Amino acid sequence: MTVLEQEIIEKFKRLTPERRARVLSTLHDETTTEQMSLAEWLERVEAVRFHLRNDVGEQHPSSADFVNDVREERDADLLRSVGFGRSSRNRPN
Repeated sequence: MTVLEQEIIEKFKRLTPERRARVLSTLHDETTTEQMSLAEWLERVEAVRFHLRNDVGEQHPSSADFVNDVREERDADLLRSVGFGRSSRNRPN
């Protein structure tokens, strides 16, 4: 038995019965979970996309929209750093 295994067992023994049961249940779930197939995964992803589409509607931002927003923020930061743009540091007193 490894040192890690011994440490886990020692700490497990210190738990209350309720917490032991919860840890055992979690470990059981972790060790018995079957690996899902690609088809199952795709089915779940499509279900999530369907729910998102219903919640958000067809008007959702694309990844290009996010990239453009980040670029605009970066450009504004660069302009402020060289003295352009709106910044309280650049206003004359």
